[in-house]
Amino acid sequence: MKRYVEKVFHGREDFDQEEKARFGELCSGQNGRGREWFARYVSAQRCHSKRVSEATFYRLVQSFAVVLFECYQVDDHSPAKNLMTMCFTYYYHGKVQLSPSELLDRGAPPASPDQYLNRANSWLSGKKGAAERLLKNSSKTDVKGFFGGLETKLRSSMAPKTEDGDSPPETKATLTGCEAARDQKVEKVYLYTHLRQQPIWHSLRFWNAAFFDAVHCERKKRSPPTREKWCHMTQEEKDDSYRTDENIAFGQLGTFTHNMLAFGLSQKLCRDFLKKQAVIGSLNEEQYKLLTEHIETMAAAH
Repeated sequence: MKRYVEKVFHGREDFDQEEKARFGELCSGQNGRGREWFARYVSAQRCHSKRVSEATFYRLVQSFAVVLFECYQVDDHSPAKNLMTMCFTYYYHGKVQLSPSELLDRGAPPASPDQYLNRANSWLSGKKGAAERLLKNSSKTDVKGFFGGLETKLRSSMAPKTEDGDSPPETKATLTGCEAARDQKVEKVYLYTHLRQQPIWHSLRFWNAAFFDAVHCERKKRSPPTREKWCHMTQEEKDDSYRTDENIAFGQLGTFTHNMLAFGLSQKLCRDFLKKQAVIGSLNEEQYKLLTEHIETMAAAH
């Protein structure tokens, strides 16, 4: 699997049938070690570069599709969760392909990523103050971590860029859909745009399991107290630990609902997911309201 991933990123030739068959064999079945190692090696490549060549990009698309389908078949959620993150990490500079419906929609160009980003940022700027009030007894880095991280994610995954990294001029509204398609500028194309139809994304079972795993990993990073240590903590320390857990759930729910909408899931499914996890994560009413508004704003911008 290590050799396979190295060839995905650095190989000059495509895979032959024997290599593809071997990869499929390693990814299939109840034993998920092949899928887990693939996800680990792909994740490790981030330290080199998140921008990949077009050839590498499409090798990743094909490989992700195989692994994600096998994960769906056997309910193997851990590597799928890691690959979900990678879908918003790796990109190449190219042109986003418009669907026929977008080209024929009254002859007008589709809503630009800039419009999506502006609406998202408008929502974010309006809610930062409310979030700081919510978390006034905890570190402000928790607030910045969620809202700043989400804003960065939106900007990196949606904002169009030219080869030099500058935002291209706005497309004139008078252009027809076909003219707009020809006039499109080069921008960052992320893996998730080619993997929206994977069945695992449309399963609440996956999202619930992945969210639980993400929250557990985040709490583990912060060295949660053992039962013995918990008994010797003051009430103030216990309250602070509760707030930390609450903030982790709040931040992860913001990220997860954003990703769900980016994969094309419905508002209803996102709200159902949020409602269930907000109860489990003990979110308060104002936090729940903030995340509900976040879903509505992001859905309107898509």
